[in-house]
Amino acid sequence: MRRARAVGERREAFNWQPVFIASVVAVMLSIVILVTVAADGASRGNGSPPPAEPAGPATEPATTPAAAWSSPTPTEPPARQTPSPTPNADGAIVVACGDILAPLDKQHRLPADCEPPDLERLPAEISFGGAQYLRREALDALLELFDAARRDGYSLAVNSSYRSYATQAQTYNSWVQLYGQEYADRTSARPGHSEHQLGTTADVGARGLFLENFAGTPEAAWLQENAWKFGFIISYPAGKEHITGYAYEPWHIRYVGRDVAAEVHRSGLTLREYLLQR
Repeated sequence: MRRARAVGERREAFNWQPVFIASVVAVMLSIVILVTVAADGASRGNGSPPPAEPAGPATEPATTPAAAWSSPTPTEPPARQTPSPTPNADGAIVVACGDILAPLDKQHRLPADCEPPDLERLPAEISFGGAQYLRREALDALLELFDAARRDGYSLAVNSSYRSYATQAQTYNSWVQLYGQEYADRTSARPGHSEHQLGTTADVGARGLFLENFAGTPEAAWLQENAWKFGFIISYPAGKEHITGYAYEPWHIRYVGRDVAAEVHRSGLTLREYLLQR
């Protein structure tokens, strides 16, 4: 009887140990899991926040390039003077609104609300595809340039002049949709980076030939030879895409004043190079 009771007590002791060991193991596993979860939560809290959603396209519907060449009546808010160039959030340097010698390229841009204060409408007889606008000084010089061309037997016209930030967004997005990003970046400026927003730039054609169709014409050769005499420079000359960032555009002239235009002409530099070294 005592022996049987002793055997039973040993069995009870024997059966109790696995339960105790299992409990200890479970507690230890729980601690390990809690520590792991806490560490994971801490690491997420110290990490970078998720990237912001990219900015969407311009709210205005995109138009085809042909439609975007015509500039509507300016409806933008009045121009605001921007202080000395400062880096923008997107990495571009924001240049002063109203400065006709501000460098504008893929690294420099105008404020979105920049509109020239003295835009005037071009005469209908030299406007193609609708109303065109330039700043007063640039318009006066353009009329002199066109009069000189007429005396030499050439009749020039403007198919695109001042473009607001919103209109340039439409133009650029249209080229992206038609031909893709890479092509658009060679042939069209992103909004804010266009010289057209200055109100001192015009795309010129003749006899109904504009843009690429203007290249190689006698009028294009005349413009190349004479534009600087009236204060205009062809911003994107042939063979200089690696400097200007844009393909050759013999029709794109920008007014910088007669003195500066003469200096650029003598220097042999592109307009971009000249303006960046000022």
